[in-house]
Amino acid sequence: MSIPISCKCITYGRVDLLEESLYSFLAQEYDGDSELIIVNDYPEQRLFFDHPRVKIFNLDKQFSTIGEKENFAVEQCEYNTIAVWDDDDIALPNHLNNINSFFPGHDLLHWQKGALIDFSKITSICSLGNSGIVYTRDIWERAGRHALENAGYDMTFVMKLTYELNCKISLAEPLDEDVSWMYCWGGRSYHMSGQGTDVEGRENILVRHSNYIEEQKDKGLIPIGDIELNPKWSINYKDLLTDYLTGTSV
Repeated sequence: MSIPISCKCITYGRVDLLEESLYSFLAQEYDGDSELIIVNDYPEQRLFFDHPRVKIFNLDKQFSTIGEKENFAVEQCEYNTIAVWDDDDIALPNHLNNINSFFPGHDLLHWQKGALIDFSKITSICSLGNSGIVYTRDIWERAGRHALENAGYDMTFVMKLTYELNCKISLAEPLDEDVSWMYCWGGRSYHMSGQGTDVEGRENILVRHSNYIEEQKDKGLIPIGDIELNPKWSINYKDLLTDYLTGTSV
């Protein structure tokens, strides 16, 4: 039986990466119900893509915290199973099938096996921490929703589920050749996880990211206005995994 899955994607000024994430969703080889929820709170961009399973929310004002933005995104999800679908990471076509294999009967899923990508090269097959986690809307509600934090909000959420709610955790370990979630690190964009948690005396991560996007806009490096998304991959990530596993990658 195929469970229905809501894929939740928050984004801000990163159309090129979002188009790869959107393509990853559209390429899924899954016979169950699924949807992709995209929440965009960069007022300079209004994103459009006409597809019955893709819902885009363009907001006129930036959220005050990432946790608040995540909560809004979950509120828009139709299904109880929520898959984190970050705009700067990649899902291979078997990803929703993997979720359907490893998640039912659990509250939270961690990928104990995924591909770590650095500058368009897979560097290892390893545990991916909180990247691409899957959880239920029910456990999100029981946890009091996401904390109104920026970088580190996901750790706060997972720690609460693990140590306070004693939730049922799936440590998913697909075979190497069946790995489906790719956590992209260097060479992609302004990476939130690399900026650390907010500390007193320094502008928070949202301000720093917004400043970076404005610099890119002023240089003419990102589009503004109404944007019709063009889903595509910049490279063939399926081949990237195959080449890594066979030792033929350059």
